[in-house]
Amino acid sequence: MYRQGFKFVLVVSLLCFAAAAGAAELNFMDAARFKGLCSSKAPMVLADIQKPHDFKKHHFFAAVETDAYPVKTGADKAKLAVIQQMFQKTGNDVIVIGPRGGPASKRAAKYLIEQGIPADKIFILEGGVKKWPDQEMLLDVAGGCA
Repeated sequence: MYRQGFKFVLVVSLLCFAAAAGAAELNFMDAARFKGLCSSKAPMVLADIQKPHDFKKHHFFAAVETDAYPVKTGADKAKLAVIQQMFQKTGNDVIVIGPRGGPASKRAAKYLIEQGIPADKIFILEGGVKKWPDQEMLLDVAGGCA
């Protein structure tokens, strides 16, 4: 009985450690840092995972429309192949931009890491598009300010 309890505690501990390790590898970028990179025209890959109608309403200049949201299925993840290809060509940091910078953005970042992009080259925009403080920086489908 004691031995089975020990095994159970060991398994639960390992699962908790693995979950914490997985969460620790994700990097987040706040609005001020992202705005600074945009202002300085720093080379980066903007991986926009929003749904198509949301992308058309508001996105950043040069953002790559992937339509990968919610990044749960194999088909969603396959839409991120273009981001992987862009990283392989440029080596530039990848900024994952989702609706709110939440679970879907985390899934996209984790998937890109699984595909070989180093974790230190991937960032998630905190708050995503919905909480972006400078709405005038966002574009609509026509390319004008939203």
